[in-house]
Amino acid sequence: MRMEDDIDTTALQKRLAASEARFDNVVRSSPDGIVVIDHEGIIQYVNPAAVSLFGHAAERLTGESFGYPILIGEKTEIEILKADQKPLLAEMRIVDIEWDEQPAYLATLRDISERSVLLGELQRSTRDLEQFASIVSHDVRSPLRNLYLLTGWLLDDHAAELNADAMEDIQLIRQTTTRMQRLLEDLLHYSRVDRVKRIASNISLDDVLDDALDNLADEIFRTGLQLTREKLPAIDCNVQQMVTFFQHIIGNAIIHNEQKPEVHISCETGPRSCHIRIADNGVGISEANLSNIFIPFNHLHSRDTHDGSGVGLATSKKIIEAHGGKIWIESEIGTGSVVHAEIPKRSSRASGLTKPAK
Repeated sequence: MRMEDDIDTTALQKRLAASEARFDNVVRSSPDGIVVIDHEGIIQYVNPAAVSLFGHAAERLTGESFGYPILIGEKTEIEILKADQKPLLAEMRIVDIEWDEQPAYLATLRDISERSVLLGELQRSTRDLEQFASIVSHDVRSPLRNLYLLTGWLLDDHAAELNADAMEDIQLIRQTTTRMQRLLEDLLHYSRVDRVKRIASNISLDDVLDDALDNLADEIFRTGLQLTREKLPAIDCNVQQMVTFFQHIIGNAIIHNEQKPEVHISCETGPRSCHIRIADNGVGISEANLSNIFIPFNHLHSRDTHDGSGVGLATSKKIIEAHGGKIWIESEIGTGSVVHAEIPKRSSRASGLTKPAK
């Protein structure tokens, strides 16, 4: 053997040893537990994080049965029992490896006990809030309806006895009651967006838009809205939420307008997503307010001149984001606004319930 070959072999061995040392250092310092298991289910190696998770010395764990199901590539949750302590909940993922020139498994374990507790508390809080919203809605809407009915009866029975000021006050009460009822409805829709998970496949957005326009029929007739539209695609979506989205955006275009409202709806459809544009000729939004436009109750215009609840755009944002999309607005004062919504065409959560696209 030549001296040069001997030098090359020595250098290669040094580099290999250095690489193994670096790998060993990474594995030993990993915050996740790492366990190597042979094909018989026997533990061959544990790193310090795994020792801490199981609460036993490496010498005691090595050579023992792993004792948990081995599911390649899937995330699973396992419960680790420790003496005199509460069980730990760990997230586990297993991959195929080679160990001592033999096929084996490598399991990575992450303690998610604290995350699980926080998630449980969040879910309880969410249920409490939903229950609170339903109770408030029922208990507040009922007296509001009664108040509206009572003022109507007052007008019917005593109109001849009331002067102009009294008549104006009663009409103001009825308008305020109607606005409060609308606000409660919008708040309920806003609070329920995250709760509704059902996604149906291949839903025609043209049909969804038709439903939204039917719901706005009175406002459209009253204001003479001129609406033009291009054909929209079929996507995976929650039908009622998307109806609510179109209804809020078009309703805003009607409310925040000082002339005969005009709306144009267009869409660019790509292989994976669609980009919807809803343009209007309304009062517009200043650039300074665009960053706050999706905050609930952020009234940018006088409440005396516009009937919006201040929740519609916030609800629309939650709906689009719940579908994995994004929403933004371009606007200019006195010219109008364009609402942009980019939404994936297909969802992994689609239920398979299909409404044929026309």
